Amino acid sequence: MRILQADSIRKEFGTLVAVNNVDLSLEKGQVVGLIGPNGAGKTTLLRTLGTLLRPTSGSARLLGYDLTTEYLDIRKHVGFLPDFFNLYGDLTLRECLQFFAEAYDVQTSLIPKRVDEVLQYIELQDQRDNFIRHLSRGMVQRVGVGILLAHDPELFLLDEPASGLDPKARIQLRNVLKKLSSEGKTIIISSHILTELSGLCSHIAIMDKGSIELFGAVDEIQRKIVGSGKVDISVLSDCEEAVALVRRFPAAEVIAVDQGTITVEMADGPRERAKLNTYLVKEGVEVVSFAERKADLEDLFMRVSGRRE
Repeated sequence: MRILQADSIRKEFGTLVAVNNVDLSLEKGQVVGLIGPNGAGKTTLLRTLGTLLRPTSGSARLLGYDLTTEYLDIRKHVGFLPDFFNLYGDLTLRECLQFFAEAYDVQTSLIPKRVDEVLQYIELQDQRDNFIRHLSRGMVQRVGVGILLAHDPELFLLDEPASGLDPKARIQLRNVLKKLSSEGKTIIISSHILTELSGLCSHIAIMDKGSIELFGAVDEIQRKIVGSGKVDISVLSDCEEAVALVRRFPAAEVIAVDQGTITVEMADGPRERAKLNTYLVKEGVEVVSFAERKADLEDLFMRVSGRRE
């Protein structure tokens, strides 16, 4: 199911082009990491898709609704969490969620049950009667996601949700987002800290200077950009002999050797890797592990930036 189809979306502020003719297509259940440096246009793009800013030009349909003419319908199905947001500190967590459920026009009789479900979902049941002002920053960020859950949107737009969180709070927030993903929710999550998104995203959109430089599935982009793969081979037997054998294999090139682990660069393709593993075992090498080294998001971003420059 197509969730978003954006064509040539452009947003200008006077002479500043913040979003430069962006095309973006999303299917149900995709988790898209919108990555790029500060000032790349990520926030402006999310605010535009969330109907908080009107595009200067271009067109988009979210969940079948037109971005510029049916924005009130879109807001019923989209949850937008800005990088900085304020909550009423004198409300308890339960009262806060009730307030936003009412604001989202959730049926009154359903609100108590919905609030209980959200508290359980974000794992803050034990804080339900605590005031918002007494919650930690990590808890407040989870409450932010909980507020969106109050009306159960299909598309989540999250702008730097893990900014300023300590490691434990980031893990807790990541767990909430993984649950959303497992339930088939579509998520766009922006960050300039790439480690926050690693292992969470099914797709990435690399954005710079208002444009999306590259978009696609993580594995697909890795194959497209990295080209060849690196394989770490750990051996128990004579490492020097194993290195000599690898060097005789036509599709492999030894690039590093460290304490029984041989790092090999070879043409992309699982068949060639399987052949190398079989070859080493047949030659008597005691292979402990044979694993492809994946490029992380930071590596991909730097490769894209370097290629463009």
